Amino acid sequence: MNKTKASILLILVFMARGTSFLFSKTLMHDLTPMSILAVRFLMAFIILAGIFHKKLMKADNRCIRRGMMLGLLYSVCMIFEMYGLRLVDTGVSSLIENMAIILVPLYASTLTRSLPKAKTMLCAVLAVIGVGFLSLDQINNGGSGLGMLLIILAAMTYGVCIMYTDKVSHDSDPMTIGIIQLGTMGMIGLIASFLTGGVSMPKTGEQWGMLLILVLLCSCFGFAFQPLGQKYLKAESAAVLTVVNPLTASIMGILIAGESLTVYKSIGYVIILSVLIFYNVNTDGYISRVCGNHG
Repeated sequence: MNKTKASILLILVFMARGTSFLFSKTLMHDLTPMSILAVRFLMAFIILAGIFHKKLMKADNRCIRRGMMLGLLYSVCMIFEMYGLRLVDTGVSSLIENMAIILVPLYASTLTRSLPKAKTMLCAVLAVIGVGFLSLDQINNGGSGLGMLLIILAAMTYGVCIMYTDKVSHDSDPMTIGIIQLGTMGMIGLIASFLTGGVSMPKTGEQWGMLLILVLLCSCFGFAFQPLGQKYLKAESAAVLTVVNPLTASIMGILIAGESLTVYKSIGYVIILSVLIFYNVNTDGYISRVCGNHG
């Protein structure tokens, strides 16, 4: 796979992931967040494990450890996301979470003990301003400050997930890592469900339909194939492509869920989306020095 095909794959992956915000938020009207995560990722694991069982049988201890660690990191991210999503609009949630595009190089600068580039700092400041407008929108419309905080924590964790995926996907089989990651996320969700009141299952055909979309489109494809795409791209390049995620979530939230497009929200959208696009111009990709082609 070349870089162009990898980029197309990741764009499709992030679009698929963008649809998950609306379906997850709708399902949480009747199901607990941990139940959704448990059923969603365990079903995805079973499906992919059945298809790629030969790959799993060949997995060495290092590959298994990496997949489990990635699953743990993404579980933390998803827990923040799900509980924040209950309190914040889908488009706002996705937009803030995908500020990982800026957090990745900031993390890299911390690891290399070097100052971030002026462009990165400018984008970070503008992104914070954009989040401020989104926060005003949520507060003015009865939203929760706690929800915004949880989504910001999800964004911070998501940046770590992108960096770690880049670190482990170059010299291990990315598909195997992705499948083990899903199984780990499902088990963590299952344990958390029992600790928080038990597992709840969908009761209607519509709920099962939304859950199957989460399983097949957002998990089997959206999560498992991300390591494969990142195997051929730098972490910073992958982070840039996440811009399609909030665009997908925002459009679905407005057109399908009837979420309002207020003045404050519009300003926040324009600022953050502009930052994400601007950051994509003439990006150097210096993060490869930190977590590029090594294990």
